Amino acid sequence: MNITKGSVVIAKAGRDKGKAFAVTQIIDPRTVLIADGKRRPLEKPKRKNVIHLQPTATVIDCFTTNRQLRIILKDFSKDYSQEG
Repeated sequence: MNITKGSVVIAKAGRDKGKAFAVTQIIDPRTVLIADGKRRPLEKPKRKNVIHLQPTATVIDCFTTNRQLRIILKDFSKDYSQEG
């Protein structure tokens, strides 16, 4: 599954492990910028290697504010935190 701009991904490594993020920008084929709207706002996204991300089947078309992003990602974090 490819990671594109707007993809919802789950962190597989690091202190963010198990949390849902949205891809805000693709830097190169191996590196992307991700944000969750709270700890990592859209104004200051986190740089992450794609091998440390698990893509989901969901792609977000439009998110312009941190609040919108938090609302969208709220359900994903709950789903994945119960699995592991």
